[in-house]
Amino acid sequence: MTGARAALRRDLLRIDRLDAGLRWRWAASRFTDRAAGRAVDELTTAAVAWLREVVAEHGWPGRALVGARAAGAAARVVQHGRDAAFQRRCLRLLRRAAARGDAPWHQVAYLTDALRVAAGRRQVYGTKFHRRDGALVPLPIERAASVDRRRAAVGLPPLAVYARQMQRTFR
Repeated sequence: MTGARAALRRDLLRIDRLDAGLRWRWAASRFTDRAAGRAVDELTTAAVAWLREVVAEHGWPGRALVGARAAGAAARVVQHGRDAAFQRRCLRLLRRAAARGDAPWHQVAYLTDALRVAAGRRQVYGTKFHRRDGALVPLPIERAASVDRRRAAVGLPPLAVYARQMQRTFR
């Protein structure tokens, strides 16, 4: 891996570690820790701005450029961002990367759902949840009866299995 590619990889993995720690703290507070929420927002804003420059210079940072773990971190940064235009651009790039084997299809699913939910539409893959009456439940899903087929097509487990994982992780 060249110096520039190794630096991108290191930076993506560092952002991912920081983000995971902050999001865990925020989630553990049931999203009431305002300082953690602000820190998540600040990190996400800075990370998206940095990633925008990376994408402009290198294209999508897929497996070939930065390795699988760092490429996953890039997908999470985009998914957590709030810049719909940049997210749509990245979704196109991510789809192309997945088609050539440079990214897993489940990353396309997560970003697709993030964009749809942000636009007030039903999600396609059932990756986004919210709290209702103390329980985590999926946000509305388009054609819910066939969601497990769509999930399987992109390498995701059945929705019931994922829902149990979400409940265990974010009790």
